[in-house]
Amino acid sequence: MPALLEARDLWKSYDGVDYVLRDVHLSLGAGEGLVVWGRNGSGKTTLLNLLGGLDWPDRGEIFLRGRDVAGLTPRERAAVRLHEIGFVFQEHNLLEELTVRQNVQLPLRLRRAHTMEARGEELLARFSLEALADRRPPTLSVGERQKVAVARALANEPDLFLADEPTASLDEETAPDLLDLFEGLRAEGRTVILASHDPLSRALPWPVRRLQGGRLRSEGEGEE
Repeated sequence: MPALLEARDLWKSYDGVDYVLRDVHLSLGAGEGLVVWGRNGSGKTTLLNLLGGLDWPDRGEIFLRGRDVAGLTPRERAAVRLHEIGFVFQEHNLLEELTVRQNVQLPLRLRRAHTMEARGEELLARFSLEALADRRPPTLSVGERQKVAVARALANEPDLFLADEPTASLDEETAPDLLDLFEGLRAEGRTVILASHDPLSRALPWPVRRLQGGRLRSEGEGEE
């Protein structure tokens, strides 16, 4: 099966000296899931930002469906993010001045989708958010905000789904439900990468690779 996402020899430093990521390689096909495991500060967010086109590597290549994303212009990368990648941020990044409904519809509005209202209502129903549709993010619980963030990330039906520490702020009762949701997305055929240091994430039936010393290691390679 050809890779939907492939990263080759990624290196990233913010000062030109100390590399957050070094010689990172990964390859995932459609419908595959991966847990990127690492302590706080290990480079997980940096890696997701590179894979999602929010940042670019000092060197290396990132291919999405065979196209080198790292070599695109900022405008081209923005178009790829809008149409092909769903991103759930650790801090949710919801717009507080917008309602839940408007946050969910935002990616559809940006691409001027004719199905914006229907798709938005479909997502509100899927995540049981109908009763919260007219509320704004500051009035929601952490778990509710996370559900809105996931619904928004799915609005444009992306094939690649990236989640940065999605369970970090959730309790032990809410977190498993969210992990089940991610496994459901993978089962639908989406490629899902979850970056986490939450032990609950290891319950997913996915491969685990650890970020340690800037390198992405297979589970069991080296020591944590």
